[in-house]
Amino acid sequence: MKEYNVVIISGSDSDLPHIKKIQDELGKFKIESNIRICSAHKQPVACENIIKELNASSVPTVIVSIAGATDALSGVLSFHSVHPVISCPPDKTNFFSCIDNPPGSSNSLILRPANVAKHIAQMLCLVNADFKQIVIEKNNEKIAKLTVADQENRS
Repeated sequence: MKEYNVVIISGSDSDLPHIKKIQDELGKFKIESNIRICSAHKQPVACENIIKELNASSVPTVIVSIAGATDALSGVLSFHSVHPVISCPPDKTNFFSCIDNPPGSSNSLILRPANVAKHIAQMLCLVNADFKQIVIEKNNEKIAKLTVADQENRS
C-alpha cells in the first residue's frame, strides 16, 4: 500500500510548465506526485469520477488544484473531496476566484510552488518522519544563509 498520495489536478494541459515547477519543488522534499488533467467546466463527470476515486482511497492524500481565471476546479474539488485541497493558480495576479468559493469549499490558497511543496511536506510529516527531517534541515539551511548574510553585511 502507498504511504501517501499527492495529486496535482489541472484544468488544462497548458498549465504543465506550472505543474513542473510544483513537482520540482516537491522533489526537494523527496515527495512524488501524480498529474491529472480535468476541466471542471468542460468535464464535470470526469472531475466527479476523480474525486470519487480519491475519496474511496484510505491513503492519506493531498490535492493541488491548478486552474486560472474562473477557477471552478478548486471549489468543486474542495467541496466534494474528503482530502485537503491547495489552490496554486498559474497566474499569481489572478487568484480571486480561488478565495471566493461558495460556503463549504475549503481550499487553501498558496501562490508559490515552493510554499506548496513545503506545506505538503509539513502535512505528510504525519505519515513519514523523513519529511519532517527534510523540513527541519531546509529551515536550518535558510537560517544559516541568513546568519552568513548578516555577518557579511554588517557595517
